[in-house]
Order: sequence, then C-alpha cells, then structure tokens
Amino acid sequence: MDEYISQAVSLPPDGQLHILVGIALILGLGKGGVPGLATVATAATVLTAPSDISGGLGYAVALQVPILSMIDVYAAWLHSTALDWPTVWLLLPTTFLGMGIGQLIDRRMSDRGARLMVG
Repeated sequence: MDEYISQAVSLPPDGQLHILVGIALILGLGKGGVPGLATVATAATVLTAPSDISGGLGYAVALQVPILSMIDVYAAWLHSTALDWPTVWLLLPTTFLGMGIGQLIDRRMSDRGARLMVG
C-alpha cells in the first residue's frame, strides 16, 4: 500500500495526483446530478489504476469510498428537511449488506478479474 500511496500523491511523470484530482471532480459532478459522470469516474479509476502494483486497483477504487461518503453526508445534510427518513432507514441495512458482499468478492478477485468485470 505504501508503494501505491507514494505513486498516487506524486506529480507527473511518475505520479498520478492530477488524474486523481480530476476523477474526484468528475465523481462530485456525477453525484451532484450530472447523469453518467459517476460511472465515467469509476471507469477512469479502473483505467488509471497502476497494474504494476499488487492490489493497485483495490487501492484506487478504495480512494472513492471516502469521497462518495462525504458527498452523501453533505447531500443528506443539505436536503435534510425534504429527505424521506423512513426510506433512508429502510435502505441503510441493504447498503451495508452490499458493502459486505463487495468486500467478500474483492478478497477473492484478482485485479485482472475486477478490470474485466468493470469493463
């Protein structure tokens, strides 16, 4: 993981900080309501993940989780008066279940298999 972090926070030509910042911007626009951009950000993450680092794809995708979480918490706070809280509480358990299933799949899937699955 240290190898991936050192590459991720470095500037070009060896690093990919500028790419990750761009992906975060596209991800924020996608979560903000621009249709399809969140999918583009995920695909860009998969395409730019380093293949020479073991587990690089998992680390690259894991960078999206805190960004998505912050966006969701901010959106819930921003729209808290109009939010249908019973629906939110209904969806949360299945969300956590999906996260758990994703972790189980991630432990058994190689980077190559994940790249094929994403497309």
